[in-house]
Amino acid sequence: MRAPDIAITCDCGRVGRVPLGDLWTCEECGRSWDTSQIPRDEYDALMRRVRRYSVLIAGPPVALAAILVPLAVVVDVRYAFLLFVLVMAYALLVLPHLRNRARREVLDAAPRWKLRPD
Repeated sequence: MRAPDIAITCDCGRVGRVPLGDLWTCEECGRSWDTSQIPRDEYDALMRRVRRYSVLIAGPPVALAAILVPLAVVVDVRYAFLLFVLVMAYALLVLPHLRNRARREVLDAAPRWKLRPD
């Protein structure tokens, strides 16, 4: 999974997006912003929280599929229907709560970095 770009808002109001460690130059006022000023350990901690969120979203349906698809092939096709019902229940009943909780955790703990233009 590729790390998302960092959004930089220039003093003039223009917004740019660049990967960590890159330099961004505002086309409007000419200021340069260096994202290597961001502490790597804080950025890595943020990325760990985002990756954990991804595992929470995809993990349970993949685990259910790993168990129920072989059963559907070998034993009975009704296990495929059970897989469908369980994944839909997860998506409709559990996933919205997980998504809200994870979004709050990530956004509340997300640091805001104040970069200095070069």
